[in-house]
Amino acid sequence: MELLDSLRFVLGASMLGYGAWSDHKTRRVPNQTWLISGTIASVLLAYEFTTEEYSLHIWALLVATIVLFYNAFVDEYVLDNNQMMLWRAVQVLGILCAVYFLFSVESEELSAQDYKLVDVVSISILILLMYVWFYLGPTIGGADVKAIMTIGLVAPFTLSFGSDTFTAFETRGFPYPFVVFMNSLLLYLLIPLSLAVYNIFKGNLEKPYFQIFFGTKMKIDLARESFVWPMQQIIGGKVVMVAFVKNK
Repeated sequence: MELLDSLRFVLGASMLGYGAWSDHKTRRVPNQTWLISGTIASVLLAYEFTTEEYSLHIWALLVATIVLFYNAFVDEYVLDNNQMMLWRAVQVLGILCAVYFLFSVESEELSAQDYKLVDVVSISILILLMYVWFYLGPTIGGADVKAIMTIGLVAPFTLSFGSDTFTAFETRGFPYPFVVFMNSLLLYLLIPLSLAVYNIFKGNLEKPYFQIFFGTKMKIDLARESFVWPMQQIIGGKVVMVAFVKNK
């Protein structure tokens, strides 16, 4: 499957490259970025399934996972009655496929060193986790959620080129989609650490001191031309710090 790995690598690099460029220019990433990439990734994953002897309930899991992915992009408020009925039918199909998988899968399948099956199951779990994090977590936005969901489909399995497989350890500790997710969290930690170093170097140290991890001082004129939000607001005559954006 070296060709599939190469295609996934190119797809992922192109998707993230364009997303980073768009985010830098406009602080927005079009949904088409994730939709196109996720659709291509789903086709590649379905094709790979045809090369394996997977049972019907594994295919049902794939269908449920893809429906769960698209659910993040469908704006039900702009659908007409016929489109809404069609989308509801697709949602019901996804739910039925998920139920069929849960009642058909056996524990031996997940513990038989079938890493690909575990990875496919992990994609669905990761997407569900992103839904929860988006609605309950304060530190992640819609584009971040959709990016991680899409990456789960784009890079579902450990990449290998030739005889080399990219692994950090000799044995697997986590499903590959979660390895990618945890690596992204480690990179994310560089942001507050970098801000703290920058603020200390610039002497931007004021109480409460933990604010050095979340932002930095800017001139008002420069801030008005940048995609930033104020961390300090005046509420009831008092200056209140707002570290996170609450409206996503």
